[in-house]
Amino acid sequence: MQVNPISLEDLIAAGAEIRDGHGKANAIIRSTMAIVSLISSSVLIWMIKRSHASLSTTYHRILLGMCIADVIFSFGTSHFNFTAPSDNDYFVWNARGNQETCSAQGFLQSVGALSTVLYSCSINLYCLAVVKYQTSDEFIRKIEPFLHGAPIALSLVMNITLLVKKHFNDRGGGVCYAPVYSPPHCIGYEDGEVREGYEIPCGRGNDGTALLNDILFFVVIFVVPFVIGISLGMIYRYVVQSEKKMAAYGAGFEASDQQPIVTGSNEGVESSCWKERLQSMFSCCRRFTDQSSLTSNEDRNLSRSVLHRALAYSVAYFLTWSFVITTTCFTIADKEWPVSIWYLSNIFNPLQGFFNLGIFMYPKVMVAKSKTCNNLSWRQAFVKAFWSKGIYPASGRRGQPPNRAQRTPPVGEP
Repeated sequence: MQVNPISLEDLIAAGAEIRDGHGKANAIIRSTMAIVSLISSSVLIWMIKRSHASLSTTYHRILLGMCIADVIFSFGTSHFNFTAPSDNDYFVWNARGNQETCSAQGFLQSVGALSTVLYSCSINLYCLAVVKYQTSDEFIRKIEPFLHGAPIALSLVMNITLLVKKHFNDRGGGVCYAPVYSPPHCIGYEDGEVREGYEIPCGRGNDGTALLNDILFFVVIFVVPFVIGISLGMIYRYVVQSEKKMAAYGAGFEASDQQPIVTGSNEGVESSCWKERLQSMFSCCRRFTDQSSLTSNEDRNLSRSVLHRALAYSVAYFLTWSFVITTTCFTIADKEWPVSIWYLSNIFNPLQGFFNLGIFMYPKVMVAKSKTCNNLSWRQAFVKAFWSKGIYPASGRRGQPPNRAQRTPPVGEP
């Protein structure tokens, strides 16, 4: 059935309301949140590099990869729509680009997005290996190339293919992720035709090979949540079963940087300065005299620490992507997005870097706050934790290189 094209006057009238209303607001929110995440990931990279452990630990290297992926994603998202094709300026706020800028923006955003979600899987799989299988540092190093290679290789191969197949197009929100170019002014026009006054051919990317785009969405919507959920469930099950086997059970977790353990009791929090220093001295002596294994209590605290860290990264993933997954489901069902979901998606989706920084900082702040010698306020504890370089992950002493004979450091390492 032949559909008549929409007149230019009707296009402008219909698009002006959404362009200057929700479209403008969402573009500003999305780009602002992306800048926040970009700054957060950059700060986290700086903190990792300046720490005593630097990139000597697997956790730091995985987190660095995730931060770099988020920097790419944030850079491709913080554009305030100016990369969107000017052909669509009648319904996309601040659209000042062309198809080349649109494709570049879509490619960067998609590479960063897919890499970030796959690195979320890598962190959970690393946590599972540390807790459930009590793996050694040597084994972790053997599987580490996979934890990096899968996110990088899959994201590059899939998105380069999408770029070659012309599957980065503006659907109307100023973000170029649509596999086929079909804006309102193309209604009534055949694929390949260019409406007078416009530059981009209608139906761009509609070559029948959009299957790869569907696979990408399938990975984000189903595979990644499944892997994260299963690995987190396995970590939790192992921790609970291990704790049930121990008669003496103290609820606690080992904070990051292998700092003193923050327990559920007041022990250590209400202790005097000399007592803390004495405990620290005995702790150092114990590391030198027995480096073959951790005690049962330390194992339990380590397992809890890793569980909490895996849970935190899992929650961060679902916060950033659950609303995007919801909008994708509406799109697949050919339904209009609820405005509230649209706003929530643009608020939370760009904030992965911000959440990562919060997860990394939280144990540090708790350790600084728990040191009763200083009696710090929350603000002071945050500042102290921010400037802290941590300790060497294996030796536990500042200024001394790590001992490779020890086990893989906990996920909370500096």
